[in-house]
Amino acid sequence: FLMNFKEDGLESKFRTDTVVSDRDSGRVVNRNFRQIYLQFPYFTKELDECSTLSDKLMYALKNMNNWNRMPDALKEQVFSHLDRLAAKAHLSEGDRIAYDKAVDRYNVSRIVENDIREQAVAEGRLEIARKLKENGFSIADIVRIAGLSPEEIDKL
Repeated sequence: FLMNFKEDGLESKFRTDTVVSDRDSGRVVNRNFRQIYLQFPYFTKELDECSTLSDKLMYALKNMNNWNRMPDALKEQVFSHLDRLAAKAHLSEGDRIAYDKAVDRYNVSRIVENDIREQAVAEGRLEIARKLKENGFSIADIVRIAGLSPEEIDKL
């Protein structure tokens, strides 16, 4: 439920997940059936603080009345995401499974690429620090230039 008000019966937070349970026993009726309440007055991030697509989508929903003043790049991201969700909703079960696997492979590839990139940068810093040390630079200069700690430099 998207709410532009604070509900007294809910906790004072942006997102509340609930499940349907038997009132007498408290037993959950169906773990797959849940309700999510989004209380937008508790979503206080400004646009420049929204780092994830989810944050940007929530920002766009909360500020829908200001849609015409929103940056075009944000509108494009939101519509692109909604378009992907809508396209996925119309897939057959087999196609949806194939799509999810493809997305998973893509996400794993991105994670691996980022890890490799970070590892390469770290190795590059070590190599630079090693060469600076070999050329007689002070530990303080190497720390400043290579961005390593003195302990890391001592190990070289």
